[in-house]
Amino acid sequence: MNIATILAAGQGKRFGAEVPKQFIEVLGKPVLAWTLETFQRSPDIDAIQIVCQPEEKDRVINIVRDYRIDKIRWITAGGDTCPVSIRNGVYALRSGLSDGDIFVLHMGVSPLVSLEDIAASIALCKEKGCCYTMHPIRICMAQGGGEGWADLDAPKEKYIELNTPWAFRYGELYDLYRRLEERGHVLTETDYTLTLWLADGRKAWYVPGSEPGRMKITTSHDRDLFEGYLLLKQKEAEHEPIHCGD
Repeated sequence: MNIATILAAGQGKRFGAEVPKQFIEVLGKPVLAWTLETFQRSPDIDAIQIVCQPEEKDRVINIVRDYRIDKIRWITAGGDTCPVSIRNGVYALRSGLSDGDIFVLHMGVSPLVSLEDIAASIALCKEKGCCYTMHPIRICMAQGGGEGWADLDAPKEKYIELNTPWAFRYGELYDLYRRLEERGHVLTETDYTLTLWLADGRKAWYVPGSEPGRMKITTSHDRDLFEGYLLLKQKEAEHEPIHCGD
């Protein structure tokens, strides 16, 4: 079974809106709904878990109902940080999943994930045990000195941008978090799954991601870009030629 865990527990402090950014409406629809609809349509996803803050559970339930996301099986309470929310999601599924099931993690504020991104991540995960979506670095990079200057060039060809969806064999990911807990490890804000996975001596395999899937809504500018993209796609659809049969 392939389970999609959608993170919707962020507070959106950098966005500066009255509601967390995953609930901001774009063309009349919450960002989270745009994201969920893709996983709802995916033939590779059997069930969906949403991780959100407890006070936002009713808002999430309304979105699930209004947009007919019938693959939802779990709504799990998030934590104070993203790493804690991810761990909560992993733990909450323990009684419902088998070790060989595929756990697909995605950010609720990344609404342009494609069906191809989801399928490719799952396929490689089944072979290698984990998979991240990758985008090449397109801009020049350098290490910042912290006072407005750069002190080390970083060739962009040497690095890649890792994005969601992330996919893992569920049993291996659950075991990683359990071993960390048994050692008394307290998750910090920088203890993302990739960080913990690599620190455990594992390789992070990746597949190329779709270009639109690179978008993650963090600021109001990102929201404007997302709306512009949707409007462009609508305009293109309106002007598609109609092919008539003979």
